[in-house]
Amino acid sequence: MDFIVFWHNISNLLTSVPSTGTLFNQYRDCNPEVDLPGAAAIRLANLRSYTEQACRRGSILVVGEAAGPWGARFSGVPFTGERQLLDPSFPLRGERSSVPVPLKEIRLSPPFISNSARAFWGVLSPHHHHFVAWDAVPFHTHKPGDPFSVRNPHRREVLEYAEPLRLIAAFIEPIHIVAIGRHAFTALASLGYAPTYVRHPSQGGKSAFVAGIREIFGSAL
Repeated sequence: MDFIVFWHNISNLLTSVPSTGTLFNQYRDCNPEVDLPGAAAIRLANLRSYTEQACRRGSILVVGEAAGPWGARFSGVPFTGERQLLDPSFPLRGERSSVPVPLKEIRLSPPFISNSARAFWGVLSPHHHHFVAWDAVPFHTHKPGDPFSVRNPHRREVLEYAEPLRLIAAFIEPIHIVAIGRHAFTALASLGYAPTYVRHPSQGGKSAFVAGIREIFGSAL
């Protein structure tokens, strides 16, 4: 399968899922209080640019649990903030999808980036040609009434939205699958994969995350 066919299949899957009261599909929908007009298309284009580059040489699949509120929710790229995509020194390129001034009060200022995205690329930037980042649930799962919160996806959601992950894995045929965090490890195991566990960088896990990544990439490359 060439990339054009692969992208056609995966983009159709990503854009077919409607948002709900506890899940936001950043590739299909927009929130006019925080998103630019056409933001969903911007995020999908960012993801296409990233996957086309990463899948060309990536042999390791690095998987998180779900899109975060300040990372892929706005950038469209797993483990990545839109602020990073605008940085000329960053290995990836992309466009912002957030408005310059949000119409509602939120705790961060656009363009958005999470601490996890900073930690992730802080150690993985030198290896960006060797891996593809993805999420078991590629959409932002959040708590009811709080669209910028974090919610662990239910097992039903992991199973329901697993096909894009299966397409990625089949396309690159990874030599390793790495789960970032215990919830990602459980999600991957429920889908029949046997990932290597690495501590998530959030909530005091940065040092363990860095050590785990360095061990895996040092032995795999």
